[in-house]
Amino acid sequence: MSSSKCVFLGMCATIAVMTEGTAFLKAVPKQSADRVSAEDIQTSLLEEIEGSLGTGIASKRITDMKAILSPIFKSLPKNMHGNLEHVTVRYVLHRVFVQRHGWSIKGLDAAGEAWNSSSPTGILKDHVPSYIQNMFEERLGGKGLGLQELAVFAATIEHLVHNEAVGRLGAALTIYNLLPTASMTDSQADAVLDTYMMAYILGEHLSNMTLKQAQQFTREMPEIFLAWSDTQKFVRKVKHEVMTAMDGGSTPLEQQQISFAVLVKIAETVGEQFGKFQDAECKGLKAALVKKEDRESGRVRLSDFYKPAADGADGGWQFQESVGYLRQLGALDESNPDEPRVMITNYLSSQANCIASSDYYSVCCLNECEDLFGHLEQDIAAPETTATRIAELISALPSSSVSAPRVLSETLRTRLHKIGEEHGGLVQLHSRLFAQWMHHAYPRECPFPHMSGTTSQQSAKDWGDDATASEEEISQFTSAANSTSEVESEEVKDAHDLMMWSHEEELLVVRPALVPAASRGSAGSLRNVVLFAALVSVMVGLVRTVLPSSGSMEKQEKFMV
Repeated sequence: MSSSKCVFLGMCATIAVMTEGTAFLKAVPKQSADRVSAEDIQTSLLEEIEGSLGTGIASKRITDMKAILSPIFKSLPKNMHGNLEHVTVRYVLHRVFVQRHGWSIKGLDAAGEAWNSSSPTGILKDHVPSYIQNMFEERLGGKGLGLQELAVFAATIEHLVHNEAVGRLGAALTIYNLLPTASMTDSQADAVLDTYMMAYILGEHLSNMTLKQAQQFTREMPEIFLAWSDTQKFVRKVKHEVMTAMDGGSTPLEQQQISFAVLVKIAETVGEQFGKFQDAECKGLKAALVKKEDRESGRVRLSDFYKPAADGADGGWQFQESVGYLRQLGALDESNPDEPRVMITNYLSSQANCIASSDYYSVCCLNECEDLFGHLEQDIAAPETTATRIAELISALPSSSVSAPRVLSETLRTRLHKIGEEHGGLVQLHSRLFAQWMHHAYPRECPFPHMSGTTSQQSAKDWGDDATASEEEISQFTSAANSTSEVESEEVKDAHDLMMWSHEEELLVVRPALVPAASRGSAGSLRNVVLFAALVSVMVGLVRTVLPSSGSMEKQEKFMV
């Protein structure tokens, strides 16, 4: 077994020992007669892990995760055991990593599909011992995950990411022919970190490079990645903070000998903070697009989107995605086919603006709607509430572009109450219609939620050469706009009329209707209800698989558990 796998396996063992309420991690697998039990591995590796990681790291990570996950956990629909099923686990893990680090974890992002299209343990495949993955799967297939177990799952994924950083940093040392046991000067550490960050940003593996190639790429980074100079300053700032904290500030940095352990701490901290650092560039993109905004709709006419590229203006390279690629990303509003528009927040949060920086995740623009949604979840602490309660909270909730308190428009209030009426008088927080309502309430912060299966989040590299608009395509839209430039924009009484609205609903979890008290007698009848609900879920899933998606269909599709 490699040392990296030993470290990770021991980490999982330490997590299981240090936390209460995670007995499923300590359980012996069913086929344990001819296999080593989890307890045996935990016992044998515990001493090694305590020596390499420290006894408090695993416990602190889980404690931090619990604090972050608690508000959203309380607000999510749960099963009969009060736990989360695989659909909600995948959903909440995706959200928490986007909100915490700006990480879009591969295998957790729905990528335009239904949240139940794959298991949340897919991220663990090929990266952890199979019995650990099976334990999570069995738990999800049985009673689901509670808050403590969800925190263990999140901490496990975060540790996988940190473990990858150690491996990439080791590859950077190898390129410079340095051993992990050697001490480095300040300048050597900067060279190693620059090489590490070059590979991190470009999504390249240093094991495939020679020293000469790595240095050449690093020299070219100012042209490849315009924020490279700021990135270097950011990394050196993190290095200074980490080294000062570890040394107590008693020795000048230039006189300190830097160990591999210090470099690991710097790399881990950079990984955790890079998303928020990189978001400054996202805010710059947003500001540029808002200046071109079509009547406060959170949208930019495609002709205005392409205009900098057509004029050869500074920054024109930023807005050159093709119509087909924008459509596939879900960033294009074509409700008026004569005037397609780019939805600002859908564009910013799409893979078009992510950096492929890891085998596990991409660094993407932070979703401002997550903070807004988080405030609602913390205040409501339930999966559903009345439209009146939501209206009160939203009226007092500001965003980066919306002042508060404010008076909600009649359109917003009417639509919110109609959403509640569709669900027996209570608005489902984790539903497509409410997400669409949030988009209308905060058009510059909350993305428009497309029906599942109608969009696909692929990077421009994966999409291919057609991801970039041709000169003919750019000219087509900008020329048409120039020919009508003297025509004033049509005035609208309500800005919501400029934003598309559809009545199709999707729920994160569809729970069976409550059984009347008179019929709640025997355990057998309850079991029949559960079996029937499961059968319906399977049948609907099969129907959705067979039938093609069509915008003209009136049926309401739902995510099923």
